[in-house]
Amino acid sequence: MYHNLIVPESCEALWQECQSLVPDLLEDCPVKTHDRIIDAENPLEPQSGSIYLIKDGDIYENFDGQIIVFYEKGDLVNADALSHPKLTTYDNHFAVTADEYDGQQFIDHIAANKSKFLIWNQYLSCLSQSYQLLMCYFSRQDTDYLPESRQYKKDDIIIKENTEGDEVFTLLNGSAKVMSNNEEVGQIDKDEIFGAIAALTNTTRTATIVATSDCDTLVAKSENFRSILDTRPDIVQKLIQDMARTIVSGNDRIIELSKEKTELS
Repeated sequence: MYHNLIVPESCEALWQECQSLVPDLLEDCPVKTHDRIIDAENPLEPQSGSIYLIKDGDIYENFDGQIIVFYEKGDLVNADALSHPKLTTYDNHFAVTADEYDGQQFIDHIAANKSKFLIWNQYLSCLSQSYQLLMCYFSRQDTDYLPESRQYKKDDIIIKENTEGDEVFTLLNGSAKVMSNNEEVGQIDKDEIFGAIAALTNTTRTATIVATSDCDTLVAKSENFRSILDTRPDIVQKLIQDMARTIVSGNDRIIELSKEKTELS
């Protein structure tokens, strides 16, 4: 098991311990399906009643768009769903090969052997502790992020073109316009993230943002915003959408201005 983000070493150690226990758990347990191919269009169902030993490829478990953990070769998948229905889902980007075991047969196999039963409890304990560590670790990262609430009056300049800045803004209420070379090329809408490019790339601002009404904003320093992007894929998606909309809107406005100047000349 692993994560695509940095996690505590103690968490990784627990995952390694889980994987080391799998061969003893599955020893002499009958296989339901050898080398089952799990394609990306038909991921594993947590309610299948089966468990899976990954032989090739990766599967990730997620909840509400957040990746919990990746399972890799040698990992046992869906074992913790045998005692209680899972609220998470599984996905994989590419085809995965796995041996499938019937869940009830596996439980009977464990229950009939005291030493395997103890190993099974150790496995579930390590898994549970690793998830607790993840929750504490990422919760602490969230509490470290304390955005500043900042208000602007109509016609106030929020961001000035060609200046340096390490702040990222989110417009909570109000509206603002995007100016470049004294020409209006776009607008900022409610809940939009702006100012991220310069803050994240340490470059100068490419446009001026002027409040067109009284505005309420949240302001984050670039280092704090980076930590959010590391742990919140939904924010990454929102940022990409906002940037794409701004680019399209700006290009459309530039074309309009070019046509207007051509007509005047």
